[in-house]
Amino acid sequence: MNIELLSIQTLVCSIAYFFAGIVDSITGGGGLITLAVMLTAGIPVHNIIATNQCAAFIGTGVGAYKFLRSGKIHRSSALITLPFAVIGSYCGARLNLLVPDYFLKVFLLVAVPIIAVFVITNKSLGEVDRIDEQSGLSIAVWSAAIGLVLGGYQGFYGAGSGVFFMIAYAALLKLDLVRATGNTRFVLAVASITSVITYTASGAVIWAIALPSAVLYSLGSYLGATLAIKKGAGFIRPVMICVVILLIVKLVYDIV
Repeated sequence: MNIELLSIQTLVCSIAYFFAGIVDSITGGGGLITLAVMLTAGIPVHNIIATNQCAAFIGTGVGAYKFLRSGKIHRSSALITLPFAVIGSYCGARLNLLVPDYFLKVFLLVAVPIIAVFVITNKSLGEVDRIDEQSGLSIAVWSAAIGLVLGGYQGFYGAGSGVFFMIAYAALLKLDLVRATGNTRFVLAVASITSVITYTASGAVIWAIALPSAVLYSLGSYLGATLAIKKGAGFIRPVMICVVILLIVKLVYDIV
């Protein structure tokens, strides 16, 4: 591999991962940034997903730890979601081998704008934490459903899965946006261990890019988590809307 080209790719990707880390810890969706930059940098497609997963893994854990230390994770719902997210992710990945993802993209192109309208018009979404108003059974059922459905989406397609987890936690479990983000960071951090091990064993990870990117992503993730915790829902909401719009743009680009 050309050393000069690799150095340029590493620098560009590391900077992208810093900003992706900030976005991911605030609302999710940082992968929309990193994947686009890595493609533009000329990195082979079969190396991108593997490198991205390993580079983001540590930073996701850093963000989750920050939320956990600050008490901004609803532990019981997150722990219930986790095993179902792993099962869903596996099923989604298997389904991806059988069904072209084009059909999911078309469905999402209809569904995501509806979600965007819901988020924009429902201005009280995630403003106040009301999960204590729900029964233990309701929390368990919704947590399992979130893990299974969105874990399946993550395994099948993945783009924007973080923001979908966050919206689901806020809309279905009535968590405020800060704790919804904390739950999302925790679930994604732990659930991604299996995929990281798999990609590492595959030999497809470009470690010269993954390692420095992981450091910058971790810094960005810590900064993003700090901002989300301090600023609250009023800060998270506009970032979330921007990520949803960015996802719509990506879907249109992928389909066209």
